[in-house]
Amino acid sequence: MPKETFFKIAEHKRERLLREAARLFAERGYNQADVAQLASRAGVAKGSIYNYFESKEDLYLYVCRDGMQRSREAIYGDMDPEWDIYRQIEHIFRQGARFIQGHPEYLILYANISSAGMKRFSEQMSLEVEKYTADHLKRLIRRDMQRGLVRDDVDVNFAAFMVNSLYIIFITSLVSSHFKIRLQEYLEIDGDFSEATLEPLIQGTTDMINNLLKPV
Repeated sequence: MPKETFFKIAEHKRERLLREAARLFAERGYNQADVAQLASRAGVAKGSIYNYFESKEDLYLYVCRDGMQRSREAIYGDMDPEWDIYRQIEHIFRQGARFIQGHPEYLILYANISSAGMKRFSEQMSLEVEKYTADHLKRLIRRDMQRGLVRDDVDVNFAAFMVNSLYIIFITSLVSSHFKIRLQEYLEIDGDFSEATLEPLIQGTTDMINNLLKPV
């Protein structure tokens, strides 16, 4: 957590610092990100950063958690828990794509946790990041299985893992040049992604998930 002094500065200054920190860590990686450069981009003195956070590591962890919370609010904030699994999955894909297109730095931070030399961060963050979504999807599958909306022979844990894995690959393809090329090659897409291009991609992906889960 930040020091108390961080919460005493104006909200717009806190937002600017967190936004610039997320972008800098995404651009440079944790090890190459420079606190002095961050201070310059955020419009504060370098010493101020250490008035707000004990260390660069504390700042990095807070920025990652802040991004995780922003992502959850964007995706789950206006989702009706009574929607069936198929409507919820479609909502997750749509809202996730919209959020990541506007804030690609948070997906890059998520991906960077799996990089070499980041074990100490993954040990602190990975379970925190993954457990929320895993628990939500498992509850959702079990609930709709009882409602007769999901096949009763589905392995709940494996199905939750596969749905989320497809989601991660999909949104990564919107940010990573490599995965974008990969998606374009497999699905034979010409040109860059636009709202018109994304719509059939989201629909096709969620339709495939639906077909795998729905009772015959």
